[in-house]
Amino acid sequence: MNTIGVVGAGRMGSGIAQVMAQAGYDVILFDISNETLQRALENIKRHLQRAIELGTIKKEQLRNILTKIHPTTKLKHFMTADIVFEAVIEDLDVKRKIFQELDDRCAPTTILATNTSSLSVTKIASATENPYRVIGTHFFNPPYVLKLVEVVKTQNTSDEVVGKTVKFLKDIGHSPVVVKDSPGFIVNRISRHFYLEPLRAYEIGLADIEEIDQAFKLLGLELGPFEVIDYVGLDVNYVVSKSIYERFNYEERFRPVTFQAWLVEAGLLGRKTNSGFYNYVGKDKKVQDFLKREKIKYKFSKKFLNLADTICKKILSRKDELNETQKVVLALTIAMIVNEGFYALMEDLASKDDINLAFRLVRFPAGPFEFAEQIGLRNILNFLNLAQVELMSGRYKPALLLARKSE
Repeated sequence: MNTIGVVGAGRMGSGIAQVMAQAGYDVILFDISNETLQRALENIKRHLQRAIELGTIKKEQLRNILTKIHPTTKLKHFMTADIVFEAVIEDLDVKRKIFQELDDRCAPTTILATNTSSLSVTKIASATENPYRVIGTHFFNPPYVLKLVEVVKTQNTSDEVVGKTVKFLKDIGHSPVVVKDSPGFIVNRISRHFYLEPLRAYEIGLADIEEIDQAFKLLGLELGPFEVIDYVGLDVNYVVSKSIYERFNYEERFRPVTFQAWLVEAGLLGRKTNSGFYNYVGKDKKVQDFLKREKIKYKFSKKFLNLADTICKKILSRKDELNETQKVVLALTIAMIVNEGFYALMEDLASKDDINLAFRLVRFPAGPFEFAEQIGLRNILNFLNLAQVELMSGRYKPALLLARKSE
């Protein structure tokens, strides 16, 4: 590999371009907008200056890295690229059109990689005449910090393309995990419950936004779920949730919450608009006034509450700092992450070790099966069965593999 192509100069595309340039490769960065390209170069420069302050790169490296990135508004410049990473919006039609053009313009040996986080790589590849060279490479934001890349192999992707892609990603210091082409792959599928359970808890008045975020920070996370959604973008998060829900044939456990769609429609997209679940002023933030609401006191059974307490006790060192509703929300979320891990394992999505590794690489304190070991499968199974009754929802139905393993 000598020359790398990147399609899309937004947050993720510019981040991938930075990673490649820092690794010493010439990068052709494409976008339809010169303004977006200029903004991307400015952002990359700012990130590199921050890296100098942190001591991760030397001052004299900055200019050399920036000169390796060549912005363009013409796809024909990808003729010399050895691999092209597409990182545009999560829209299947848009991605298919781009891949059709790349297939026509790139050399026959060029690997075509999509950064999609939830769409079917197989459907994207079907827009080309050479689907064997199309592969998924799902980087995580920001890619110059998070090293995980989910390498998505379709039924048509050649073993040679998979091997070359995995080797290249390892060579630039990232950690590829090979996964089947399935909705949301590993992390976005299994971690969907990290967002959906807190969102539902707020939606039904069980807990408020701030106390939910505080509970998850006791787990060792830097940001709580609402803070993460604000960082990623409410629109981006919702599109992924909606895509996974649709691709799983409207399974109840993946149903997005309606009020998130309303916030997106209102243009409250998170940090990028300085307004999402929180309102951002400088370095300060506070929950939006209109999202503050009275909690509803739900009467749960003692057995259900005791199990929530047990789960929290198993995974937290300071569980006594949580109130009753915080324990319920945290326990539901972790139980659903474990449950989804078993669904994924049943479908042969990836190995148990790779699923755990993927979670750790995105800085989650443990993988689904590591949580399962800490908590105990019987505790998780009993809690999920009770949750179906207590919350009157079939979304908590345990995976068959989880139920059989706990016997």
